Amino acid sequence: MDLLVTVIGNAAVDPLFREKLLENPRDAIDTWGFRLTKGEIEMLEAMFTERQDLKERFKALENALYENLEQLIPEACDRPCRMSVSRPSILLKKAA
Repeated sequence: MDLLVTVIGNAAVDPLFREKLLENPRDAIDTWGFRLTKGEIEMLEAMFTERQDLKERFKALENALYENLEQLIPEACDRPCRMSVSRPSILLKKAA
């Protein structure tokens, strides 16, 4: 469950990861290199597949988290924050 919690937390602070996760949960975790158990993958797919309502809820959570972070640690507030999982090199190459 630790990695599933990390996936959900990363979805809260990294809009690109969240977008990919909502589009295709399995592809997103594979691209980012998460190694989940079979049970975690089943839960992930049940939670995120065809759930457009999550997009707005995660965005609201992201905004609240960054507002709180800005008050506590102003230098840690770039988006995605330093506590998020590093983006895969394949995505960084596409952005360049």
